[in-house]
Amino acid sequence: MRVIHPFRYAERGRVDAGFLDPRYPEWRRQAGLAPAQHPGVDYNLQGTSGDGDLGYPVVAVANGRVVHARAHRVWGNVVLVEHPELAQALGLPYLATQYAHLAFLTVQEGEVLLAGEPVGSVGKGDPRAPFLAHLHFEVRIRPLPADYWPGMDVDAIRRSYLDPEAFFKEHLSPELRFTYPAGRIYLPGGGFWSTRRPVVVNLTRTDLVQIGLEEPLPQ
Repeated sequence: MRVIHPFRYAERGRVDAGFLDPRYPEWRRQAGLAPAQHPGVDYNLQGTSGDGDLGYPVVAVANGRVVHARAHRVWGNVVLVEHPELAQALGLPYLATQYAHLAFLTVQEGEVLLAGEPVGSVGKGDPRAPFLAHLHFEVRIRPLPADYWPGMDVDAIRRSYLDPEAFFKEHLSPELRFTYPAGRIYLPGGGFWSTRRPVVVNLTRTDLVQIGLEEPLPQ
């Protein structure tokens, strides 16, 4: 199952506020906000500062379905994507990723996405009280409202979220390889062959599509 970084390539992302970052509550106080723990990661583009990465593309990290794509106070534009197939592959009851503070959205609720398809771009949150440009990204293992904020409840964060950096370290798979629970191959001369076993499609080579099957094609 393909998993990539929301900037498409992990080396492009710089962590400016980590998961449960001990500095985060004080940063919020200095910004005039109530102190809170950080349930995600704030990413910026390597080599930028200030608003230098404003508008940079943000992509879906895995195949999934858009269950929320709207504007919110403080959050700005938010996209929430559920990943049932990846959750099953990882042995999790639920898995979703959230992309917040987006400058604009490129998806609508109900759309099905492949890993690497754009969801929006790096933004500044609510235009009435903007932050410096960055992407707030979360990995959730429990269903939560799109704009849910756990405040200072560290236990709630540990129950409901994963550290995105640890998640990518374990599961990142940037090659153009996609796994599907079933497949259909159209045969020369007409007709097709179907399987309900997993199928792997590898598009890493531009001159050759490679397909991996768990059972042989009929002779």
